[in-house]
Amino acid sequence: MSNKFRDELINNNKEFKVIFNDLINNNEIREFSDDLWKFILRDKTSIKINGEPLAFKDLFHLNLNEGRCMDLVFEMVLLLDKFGVYSEAIECVNKFLIGTVGSSYGGHWYVEIFLKEKKVCVDTSLVVVGNEDSFRKLGHEAVNRYDIDTLFKKFPSLIDYYDNMIINKDGL
Repeated sequence: MSNKFRDELINNNKEFKVIFNDLINNNEIREFSDDLWKFILRDKTSIKINGEPLAFKDLFHLNLNEGRCMDLVFEMVLLLDKFGVYSEAIECVNKFLIGTVGSSYGGHWYVEIFLKEKKVCVDTSLVVVGNEDSFRKLGHEAVNRYDIDTLFKKFPSLIDYYDNMIINKDGL
């Protein structure tokens, strides 16, 4: 699957390209696994973009993840919570993202998932996973962390959205 945002960033920024390729080649970051894609497919909630209802997976397949990092991170944190997986939405800045769609100052969001005392970072814009160190190497500098309760306090409209999410619990 192509990733327009990531490809343009790699093609337009030589420093980021070197860092990204080194992290990929050293297996410090990797593409989303089949298991993560299967998990994303469980979210059947209709997400409206330009009045058109789309599934969570469609935002990636149609390259609609550019400039929507906060929305995608919130969706993932809510989805993970529905399955009892603790995660946090991480607000960060990244010098490589300055001037990209939706990020005039380099503001960005990613997810940290806590699995059996292991922390996995997920970037829904770059469509990669890695650890905290690899994400710092990518340029992500964490500014704020939001667990689901903090998200609900800061963004109360997410409560109704969460309650109305349509989730395939069986993974079919």
